[in-house]
Amino acid sequence: MKSTIRRSLWAIVVGLLVCGCSVFQALKLKDCTYEYSHISDVTFLEMTHSELVSIQGIARVTRYLRNPTEDVKVGFTLHLKVSNPNKGIASMERLYYTVCLDDSLQVAEGSVPENFTVLGGTSANLALPLSFSMNQLFSGQGKASFRKLALNMINRGDSPSKITVNLRPVIRVGGAAMSVPNNIPLTFEYPTPEESGSKPRQ
Repeated sequence: MKSTIRRSLWAIVVGLLVCGCSVFQALKLKDCTYEYSHISDVTFLEMTHSELVSIQGIARVTRYLRNPTEDVKVGFTLHLKVSNPNKGIASMERLYYTVCLDDSLQVAEGSVPENFTVLGGTSANLALPLSFSMNQLFSGQGKASFRKLALNMINRGDSPSKITVNLRPVIRVGGAAMSVPNNIPLTFEYPTPEESGSKPRQ
């Protein structure tokens, strides 16, 4: 596995050198740090977050969890803080991602097709709009995970949901797109104490 990854990385390096591009562009991308910032634009059962945490919203979500017959979508925008510790610019042409609940339950995948650039020594916000069907995965292992997520959206969960985002940036080298050989995993809990308005859990 390590030798395969090493060969893939060298292939990118060689490609960069052959095309006369700087190898440091790939290294800068690899050295960037990705941190969870916050979640915004939460929607569920066609309600916004402020509506979800109202008395009427909590009652409607509770009824849905007792009898999940509607084909509903969960949507939110995940904001990541991307920091570039290098002196030069780090940029990517596209970013592919997958999102998992509780380690292994994949619920969403997609890409950010626009160019994304972080100046040297600075940080930038990377927004990932996510949407997935609650009913499609509301069975088996998914049932407990989605129930917990729904309760956390209305600040009624007993424990936070564990969310893992796997990132794979893509750069363009001499007219050809090349992806960083390894996924960049980012795991966090939702909601954080600040988002739920509660004290840190012990």
